[in-house]
Amino acid sequence: MNKKADLLHENLIFIVLNVIFFVMMILFVQMKGSAIHIAEEETAKQIALIIDVAKPGTDLEINLKDFFEKAEAKGMKRDKSVRIDNEKNLVVVKGSEDSFYDYSYFNDVNVKFNFKDDYLILEVV
Repeated sequence: MNKKADLLHENLIFIVLNVIFFVMMILFVQMKGSAIHIAEEETAKQIALIIDVAKPGTDLEINLKDFFEKAEAKGMKRDKSVRIDNEKNLVVVKGSEDSFYDYSYFNDVNVKFNFKDDYLILEVV
């Protein structure tokens, strides 16, 4: 009879630990999926891909309202959240003080950038 009680205890502990583990995994995935890191990566890649296909003399306006809202919620200013490094052909997107994402582009152009309301204005030279 003592062996059956031990077996029940072991199974109960195993089930409780598994439930706790899976709840923690679900919370982790949900937290990472909605984090600013995903928005940084997405925004940097979009801007770099747009620059890659742009020809000199092109002026572009990119609506970054969603990203700016997320970044401002993390304490970042709009003019500090996106930077384009023409020497290294790099787009750097910073969504919070603690994180950033950079992505390179291959098009050998000079890009001037400015901000206007919810838009990033790119001038490809």
